[in-house]
Amino acid sequence: MTTASLLSHVDKLPKIPKVVQELMDLVNDDNSDMNNISSKIALDQVISARVLRLSNSSHFGRGRTVASVDDAVVRLGLGPIRTLVTASALMSTFPKIDGLDLNAFWGTTFEVATMCKVIAKELKADQNEAFTSGMLHNIGDLLIYTVYPDKAQKVELHMETGKTKSEAQQIVLGTDGAELGGLLAKNWKFADTLVSAIAHQYSAVQGDEFSQLAAIINLSRKIDENWDDLADEEAQQTWLNHQLEYSMLGLTDDLVSVVDLNRGLGRDLASSLA
Repeated sequence: MTTASLLSHVDKLPKIPKVVQELMDLVNDDNSDMNNISSKIALDQVISARVLRLSNSSHFGRGRTVASVDDAVVRLGLGPIRTLVTASALMSTFPKIDGLDLNAFWGTTFEVATMCKVIAKELKADQNEAFTSGMLHNIGDLLIYTVYPDKAQKVELHMETGKTKSEAQQIVLGTDGAELGGLLAKNWKFADTLVSAIAHQYSAVQGDEFSQLAAIINLSRKIDENWDDLADEEAQQTWLNHQLEYSMLGLTDDLVSVVDLNRGLGRDLASSLA
């Protein structure tokens, strides 16, 4: 199997529904009118249901139960609506994949996306772009499981021997999920900066170019994989000091407490939307 044969399947994957793509464009425009957003959300039953469920959740619920999309959008505000629309678009596009625990997959995805947003806030960078990049960072894995489920199982076997996911994918496929994810994001017409960040998430420096967004993705991914194994604040800070992206991004010691404060919020959100 050649890399080209795998990449050729990108166009055969599910497409984000037109109404959802239009909604994503709308919520990511700071000048959008909330009434227009409400009207567009109402055209998609799945997103409408999730908006209502989230607005009445313990996190956002205040007093009376909200029964209309218009009221739910007002209660949630533009930031959470952006998050919800991006997440729903991806979850609706891949409702089921044989051999992959989608609950665990989306839990990890939301957690990394939430941490991307948290780090972007610390850097005064675009939080919405960071969250979206986190939501898309591992979509290449969905391509692998969808097109070549047998190869996906071989990747898992290599990972069990101690290989990283990227190393295992390179051995089995001749490419990795980052490269494939970048192509899929491009196919879905996301911004070039976001496409590049996903494709180069394991190497934020390309020649003379440094991608802050790629570094944010990789550090967020590493935090999700390692944070819970670090015994205390001193161990957490020592671990951060050894992460290249932490230094490259110029983050401060405050990140330890910020991570602890937000740890688990992404998985909670994924559970509420399932």
